[in-house]
Amino acid sequence: MFWDLGSKSDTQQDLFNAMGSMYAAINFVGFQYGSTVQPVVVIVFYRERAAGMYSALPYAFSQFLIEIPYVFMQSLIYGLIVFSMMGFPWSVEKLAWFIYFLFFSLLYFVLYGMMTVAVTPNHNIAAIISSFFYGIWNLFSGFIIPRPRMPIWWRW
Repeated sequence: MFWDLGSKSDTQQDLFNAMGSMYAAINFVGFQYGSTVQPVVVIVFYRERAAGMYSALPYAFSQFLIEIPYVFMQSLIYGLIVFSMMGFPWSVEKLAWFIYFLFFSLLYFVLYGMMTVAVTPNHNIAAIISSFFYGIWNLFSGFIIPRPRMPIWWRW
């Protein structure tokens, strides 16, 4: 899916192919991160909330700080693999922008997975809510249905 799409930029379709591959790569890994963090957070969050050890704000802040190095390393490794497979021209600036957007997108998905666990009564409901919103975001992100074709009330 990714192989050598970045070197082809002659037509508009070539650009759409490269953008679609990057979109799919970030969404696939992001959905996985958001879903895999939920069982881990649910065990600790519900246990600590029931024991009254921590209030929600310091616990959420510590979870956020702990996830930063993990997501950074994962986005660095995954970004280097995808960037080289897509055949983009190697420059430090382009690679840095790619990893920057990848890092913050994946961090957003992880934090969204944590948030759904915090606002729902159990892990199963958190997974259902996450899946529902992933579908809504995917549908109305402007990539699958272009923004000019959306009804005016669905444009964000």
